[in-house]
Amino acid sequence: MGVQVEAFAKVNLALRVLSRRPDGFHEIDTLFQSVSLSDTVSLERRDDGPLVTSSGLPIPLDARNLAWRAAEILREATGCPPVGIHIDKRIPVAAGLGGGSADAAAVLQGMRALFSLALEDDRLEDLAADIGSDVPFMLRGGSARGKGRGERLEWWPPLGGFALVLVTPAVAVSAQEAYNWVRIGLTDEAHFTKLNCSAIREGGVGALAGALRNDLEPGVVSCCPDVARVRGAFARAGATAILMSGSGPSVFGLVGSREEAEHLADRVRHEREPGWAIHVVEPIDSGCRVEGAKERRSE
Repeated sequence: MGVQVEAFAKVNLALRVLSRRPDGFHEIDTLFQSVSLSDTVSLERRDDGPLVTSSGLPIPLDARNLAWRAAEILREATGCPPVGIHIDKRIPVAAGLGGGSADAAAVLQGMRALFSLALEDDRLEDLAADIGSDVPFMLRGGSARGKGRGERLEWWPPLGGFALVLVTPAVAVSAQEAYNWVRIGLTDEAHFTKLNCSAIREGGVGALAGALRNDLEPGVVSCCPDVARVRGAFARAGATAILMSGSGPSVFGLVGSREEAEHLADRVRHEREPGWAIHVVEPIDSGCRVEGAKERRSE
């Protein structure tokens, strides 16, 4: 028997970069939001060490894969058996959407369910933080403000009343590159406080659209023309709420409903360039969802 987990992507509705930390990471203040684009992660017990396989978008299948690392970290912490991991990959890779972190969180949640591990949520979150900065958020998902490296979370009431069009150009931007390009100290703190204390509580697309901000975006746009072209396509399609997610290169346009998002996506498709991935998504209140037991696949 095994388990199957839906691992959901995230966007950053705001991202403020504060300073470089002694450990080499950056202190940030961000607003995470889970969205309905997902990978499917299937887990089965193995007797001869971990194995990662995949379908869909290409991904590394060794220790570079955060799902592989999550399985090893949990096995070392609990003594549970190794697992086989199959990832049906739909979330674009190295795209600012947290796809690798989502898969890692799915492995942690899935292995806890598969082996009935007596692990409290707090302990699982500690292990998640050792894997990657976004992984603790991905365990639970929904809406949260993240501080520190993004792992110190303050959970927010569910957000709704909007939908998003995600466009990922065919270019990879590493988080390290994006943070190297950022100019620290230019963010208006009052602006960010307004986002968290007013726009979120007020809700609605108008309040959110007026508060979107990402300190990483100017540097990425200046060094990555593909991101600038996506932003231009959104603007010409009539979008007024446009933002790069995380370290990019994915850009989203935020509108008031799923129907509006479908229309916006159609207009953007008229200007799409080769390799652009376009998804219409909605906010959700889950980071990963364990679907339960399934039959073991035949060998």
